[in-house]
Amino acid sequence: MKLLRTSALCTSLMAMTGFAAGLAAGFASPAAAETLHREADLVLTNANVVTVDAQERLAHSVAVRDGHIVAVDDTRAWIGPQTRVIDLHGRTVLPGFIDSHTHVDGMADVEAHTVNIQVPPLAGPDAIIARLKELQKKLGPGAWLHGNGTYNQVMPTREQLDAAFPDNPVRLDWSVHDNVINHAAAVALKLDRTFPDPPAGSTGRLERTADGEVKIIRDYHVPFPVETFTHAEKKQALRDILEKFYLERGVTTVSDMAITGPDTFQAYQELRDEGKLPARVRMNPLFNKPGQTGGMLSTGWHTGLGDDMLSIGAIKFVIDGVWGTTAAVYKPFWHGSGTTWIPNNRGGTSFTQEQLTSEVVAAHKAGWQVQIHANGDRAQDMALTAYEAAQAAAPRPDARDRIEHFGHFLVQDERTAQRLARMKADGIIPSMQPAFLWRLTNVNVQEPGVKFFALRTLIDAGMHPPGGVDTIGTQNFATYPLFSIQRAVVRDTKYGTIAQGDEAITVMEGIKMFTIWSAEANFMEKTRGSIEPGKLADLVVLDADPLKTAKTGLSQIKVDMTILGGRVAYDRQQVAQ
Repeated sequence: MKLLRTSALCTSLMAMTGFAAGLAAGFASPAAAETLHREADLVLTNANVVTVDAQERLAHSVAVRDGHIVAVDDTRAWIGPQTRVIDLHGRTVLPGFIDSHTHVDGMADVEAHTVNIQVPPLAGPDAIIARLKELQKKLGPGAWLHGNGTYNQVMPTREQLDAAFPDNPVRLDWSVHDNVINHAAAVALKLDRTFPDPPAGSTGRLERTADGEVKIIRDYHVPFPVETFTHAEKKQALRDILEKFYLERGVTTVSDMAITGPDTFQAYQELRDEGKLPARVRMNPLFNKPGQTGGMLSTGWHTGLGDDMLSIGAIKFVIDGVWGTTAAVYKPFWHGSGTTWIPNNRGGTSFTQEQLTSEVVAAHKAGWQVQIHANGDRAQDMALTAYEAAQAAAPRPDARDRIEHFGHFLVQDERTAQRLARMKADGIIPSMQPAFLWRLTNVNVQEPGVKFFALRTLIDAGMHPPGGVDTIGTQNFATYPLFSIQRAVVRDTKYGTIAQGDEAITVMEGIKMFTIWSAEANFMEKTRGSIEPGKLADLVVLDADPLKTAKTGLSQIKVDMTILGGRVAYDRQQVAQ
């Protein structure tokens, strides 16, 4: 992953000065709009409106003017000669979905530069090799073959890859964290027995063949060849991902969690200025090593700069890896938790406690919300210690700092209750991605002493976990929020197993995760996340009511229409014509 350079970052951020003007621009209150002109631009009638307001009210119509909701139910007086009136014939309207943790930038790269080898829908190793053979015919001998799969799936063995592709380097990804390579790739990258192992205690790990050659890379940088976009290609790729994987699936606000290059900042800004940004974007710069944030903090930028279309989010630190292999944990991983097993493996971290605390305190003082990727319980406690130090050094009662993947796998030992109490005391937000329940194998779900995505526990403790999918193409099918909501409600995996049904939540709670709770986690609850007068007219029209649909059918509900700022930005019926 390319890291942000200080000088380039400063240049990129300074190019975004148009944001400041947007902050000062407000909108007329409903009362003011009524005084100036009572006619709405758009009215949705004969609808089943799930408002997600504090009372969880259901309504039947919504009026929109100048991109904002001006009335709910009491809309008749807003209809005039120029008003567009859409009769929804009883269809359901929800607030536009908000994805509070995803990777649009990385997903654009994966969709453009890798071949999909996900199992399912592919049947297994033979089907993966067949798909790679098709790519080999296209690219020729000597070309890199790069496949993108999904978590915990079976991959071809090293022997199978070597036999099928003796003349092509092959890289297959379980995710951005884990890669398997063949002999030709190891030779090309010079990953022989003399290549050093990652430092002890770090997140990285290399797994080797009997003769010492690297065959699996986990959370460690090796010099893979990188396919790059031109600037024009980058803009188009970001636009395509936002449109096809988010807007068309009812997502109107996206929090991009891995902005690692100035070109992405610039591309988003240009799309916004050109009126071509398909969805609202919150940009979150990512840092995965100590000492990288100086350029960012020296600019004077901070969380909240921008406007309703494009804004600066939080600084994100990545301090450990993923569960089962590289996350930082107290107890060694269970033998069945990852794709391979290493005895006494407790994972590792990319920061010491002192380094993390220093950087979090500095970001806190500079006015940044902080989000820390901490999959393991040991890393989560490091994050909490850093947040507590930041609050002591620069008290901020509403910092809304977050732990990304907290509860992803919540290890149940004597520290768990203490951890939850510490989070409550400082208002730390647990951000998890229930779509990952889908990946659990029938072996994974038997792991003792672990809670998988402990949503019921966290919600009952008074927390509001936001919804996100955390995909860089690894589960590209999961960007539809109702896919995640079904997993959170039913707790079903792709193998049909129910994973700890006692942690299931209600459908309304699942909807809140991807609407109002995501808005709260991003300091956006005053402008979106529910259907109320004064808020942005970001709405999604569904062909069925999630509150009345069989729980096992939630992900099959279709998005009929996505409305962004009062404009019908996607209409399934028109696309089908």
